[in-house]
Amino acid sequence: MKTYNQIKINGKVYSPLTIQNLTKDFPSELSMEVLDFMQLWYNEEKTITQQSSGSTGPPKLVKLKKEALIVSAEMTGNYFGLRAGMNALLCLSPKYIAGKMMILRALVWGMNLIPGKTDSNPVKDLNDPIDFAAMVPLQVAKILEQNPEKFNNFKTIIIGGSAIPVALEKQLCNFKTDFYHTYGMSETMSHIALRKISDTPLESIFKPLPGIQLTRDKRGCLVIEAEGLGIKKLITNDLVELLPDQNFRILGRWDEVIISAGLKIHPQLVEQKLSQYLNKAFVLIGKVHKTAGEIAVLVIEDQPATAHIFKYWQLLEKVLESAEMPRELCFVKSIPQLPSGKPDRKLVQKTI
Repeated sequence: MKTYNQIKINGKVYSPLTIQNLTKDFPSELSMEVLDFMQLWYNEEKTITQQSSGSTGPPKLVKLKKEALIVSAEMTGNYFGLRAGMNALLCLSPKYIAGKMMILRALVWGMNLIPGKTDSNPVKDLNDPIDFAAMVPLQVAKILEQNPEKFNNFKTIIIGGSAIPVALEKQLCNFKTDFYHTYGMSETMSHIALRKISDTPLESIFKPLPGIQLTRDKRGCLVIEAEGLGIKKLITNDLVELLPDQNFRILGRWDEVIISAGLKIHPQLVEQKLSQYLNKAFVLIGKVHKTAGEIAVLVIEDQPATAHIFKYWQLLEKVLESAEMPRELCFVKSIPQLPSGKPDRKLVQKTI
């Protein structure tokens, strides 16, 4: 394995021997997390342990080879043209694979890593020009709401962790920044496919990186092979439409499909349609039904008056096909979320 013996953080170069000075130079919670990860990286172990995302089954601890993590960082750098001297913003915790990979990309490509904040608006106090950053949709949405001008400081931003609302994607097309939606998970050491965000978000076609081979299993779920990453037939729970050129479109999760009276409803596709018109947080889930098996229930973060409930139904009838229509509306004060920013569907189901 190729060794990388120095990393530049906030303009200062650190080696395995001096990395412990990081928190003295830049005291912050995130700097402490960076230090913890770098000490793990520089130890004699050939693997690191990471909590999986749940894309391939129930979340579990997985061991990732350091050599494969370097290959992943190289793949991203080759795709985006990363090079020494560029500024990379870290605004995701290194506790998660996305944060770890941002640190490793800076290490591998000699970029200057700028640890920022990991809150919903990580650029509020940031004025540095940034060449490369990774964010989750919640952060991007909050920046658009509070400091949209800050995006002009960024060259490229990759967005992952969950689906991106259509309305949000359309807003991003107004900036000179290049935005990319990523597909990946802990087991693949971050993204293995990307799509550039455009003004036609409903197409949502992902393109795999070089060296990635894709197939589908009997369920229609994506199966990933990547020799360079040491991945042999990694079976996901993500239902996809796989095109002849290996590009693909995500239909939703196999374990989230709602089967109502024999019809299959893919919540993520329905949610993607509705995201253009609903300005409230919402999620579509299945509810057990004695005759239909399941019915689709649209849970909305709102406390509307009776008259407005009727307007919701009118909107749904206008936007959705009859087979996609929810059979019930449920209004809640707040929709619980997972650490990734995705709605906690299982917890929502327990509340209806």
